[in-house]
Amino acid sequence: METNFLSSQPVDVGGAASPRSLLKNVYSLYHNQFRRWFAITAPTSLLAALILVMADQRIRAIFGGIPLRELPYHWKEMAEASVLRYGSFFISWFLGCFALAATATAVNGLDADDNPSVWRSDGFQKAREHFGALLLTALLTFCAFLAGMAAIEFVTFEAAKVVGWSRFARFNLGASLVGYEIIAGIVSWLGMSIPILLRGNDSVWDALRKSVKASNGYEGYLFLLVVESTVGSYVAWFAVQYGFQLLLPAALRYTAWYGWFIAFVAVLATAAVEPPMFIGFSLLAAIERAPLQLAANSQQERYFSN
Repeated sequence: METNFLSSQPVDVGGAASPRSLLKNVYSLYHNQFRRWFAITAPTSLLAALILVMADQRIRAIFGGIPLRELPYHWKEMAEASVLRYGSFFISWFLGCFALAATATAVNGLDADDNPSVWRSDGFQKAREHFGALLLTALLTFCAFLAGMAAIEFVTFEAAKVVGWSRFARFNLGASLVGYEIIAGIVSWLGMSIPILLRGNDSVWDALRKSVKASNGYEGYLFLLVVESTVGSYVAWFAVQYGFQLLLPAALRYTAWYGWFIAFVAVLATAAVEPPMFIGFSLLAAIERAPLQLAANSQQERYFSN
């Protein structure tokens, strides 16, 4: 199967495609070119994990010498910890956007014009060329996600007050996970903005607007991609954690390097299940462009027939 979806798959009338056919193409591309996608998501996932670990260690060091009851009097330390925490989250989010850009470059054939005799770019070349636009898009989508999660927390808090904390406690984790999936599904409506940006003809705001328009009618498709990515990541992480406990002898499990080794393998395992969501965003962005291409071709045909 070719990486350029529009050249390899017929586009229905009006450039529409059913969610089922899109999902079929997503997993076909994922399985046929798995090593290519893994080469994109593995380094960004490892770098994001390293940044999160470093931030967490620094935060632990900040609060390590402060008694719990004295925390309200250490505003400077609390502010520094918040900047570290949310800053590391944003960098991880941005690295995910970078991986999405590289995936869209491959899926939509955006690097087809590169001259291999002069320069053979890596998969992140287009992402680097649009670094500023990607950074702004990552910031806006990250803020949208945080705002959504804040709204979910408010709803959960109010529900707990109505039901009662003692009754609601056992449902708190499930409610939080469902809320997370709902907000992630809504924010995924903006996921096509990065593949659209890479075409080089749209501003960040135009790309976000076109992304929301492209998601119309495909909300369930996008939600399934988000759920697959989230659930797949958790399953991969716990499979590595508990799988190696069953496979490796105790003599290895209690060594100093075992924890780091498990974390390394677990991050790679989660990176392996991320590409379908990025591929899905890229294909839907290509579908968004299809009506424009069909209209342009129709105008050219009418012009030359006159």
